[in-house]
Amino acid sequence: MILRKSKLLVAFVLTVLIALSVAGCGSTSTYYLEGTSTQLNGTLQVHYIDVGQADSILIKASDGTAVLIDGGNNPDGPDIVKYLKSQQVKELDAVIATHPHEDHIGGLDTVIKSFPVKAVYMPNASTTTKTFEEFISAVTASGAKRIQAKAGVTLDVQGLTGQFLAPNGSGYEDLNNFSAVLRLTFGKITFLFMGDAEEVSEGEILKSGQILKADVLKVGHHGSSSSTGSAFLKAVSPKYAIISVGADNDYGHPTSSTLSKLSGSGVQLLRTDKDGTIVVTCDGESVTFNKNSSMPASTSNTPSSQPSASSEKGSQTYSFPSGTTIPAGGTLKVLSGPKAVVSAGSLLWTNSNIWNNDVDPGALYNANGQVVSQK
Repeated sequence: MILRKSKLLVAFVLTVLIALSVAGCGSTSTYYLEGTSTQLNGTLQVHYIDVGQADSILIKASDGTAVLIDGGNNPDGPDIVKYLKSQQVKELDAVIATHPHEDHIGGLDTVIKSFPVKAVYMPNASTTTKTFEEFISAVTASGAKRIQAKAGVTLDVQGLTGQFLAPNGSGYEDLNNFSAVLRLTFGKITFLFMGDAEEVSEGEILKSGQILKADVLKVGHHGSSSSTGSAFLKAVSPKYAIISVGADNDYGHPTSSTLSKLSGSGVQLLRTDKDGTIVVTCDGESVTFNKNSSMPASTSNTPSSQPSASSEKGSQTYSFPSGTTIPAGGTLKVLSGPKAVVSAGSLLWTNSNIWNNDVDPGALYNANGQVVSQK
């Protein structure tokens, strides 16, 4: 979609009358197209990125603070970099490598080479795989501070309150139990990120007496039956749970036993294999969810063959990221200005001031360059 600018406007709103669909996105949320310079204060977003049968989670505060937990499989690295750039990430205050399995650290070397990284948190666990060697080489070359992730260690990132609950021991037979488990609190809302921690680690966390209650649980080990024990789930007592998992995977994840436990506990479940990338926005009092947020194919303006929207008189054009869908009657916010901060249901046009106070007509175009809505 191309957005072409007409005169300049403080708030340009375009209501879409015809459904537009681009492969890879199926959201039916309500959106608004507007050019208002908007500042969202005191919010936190957690992006559970759809990387198939792997894990990658972006934590981003409204002031630009960014933390990445895991980096998917090796081939996911470039796409994660594109996704972070689409979210205006300039540097990473911390990277957390939960444990040395390829589906968690595979793409981290690419990410670390692409962004300045202040600190890397990782457990005291290693493997002899090439993937792990490439990850360590990237961390060393980056100059980032290395911090051992273990129970009792605080996440040293300004503006975020986080503490690691695990690992509580060493010498585990299964690398999954080395997983760095992070509990993050923002206002009255708490998130728990389990990595691939299994019932061995869960039992140690329970025994340690640490506070486990969390509103949003990232389910351990892709919903495997080896994780999310009944006692542990009861202690966490989440309202929402998110499973990062690949569609039709060979492991049978998530298992019916884990799904039954979550359902029986009244937990609202979201899954990346069904919901795509899941973005949770938190204001410190409540959370909202945006599902089916596709990973963009490019961070720059897409060719004119992509759906776009534009303002008419100023000849300025905004091309939507690949995978954007605006349903019939739906709306989508496009923000601009040096203080604009995107959230679920909005996109960033530019950090420059685009709009003024005069009326500024605009138009929405489909992938064939045909006007489908104007105002």
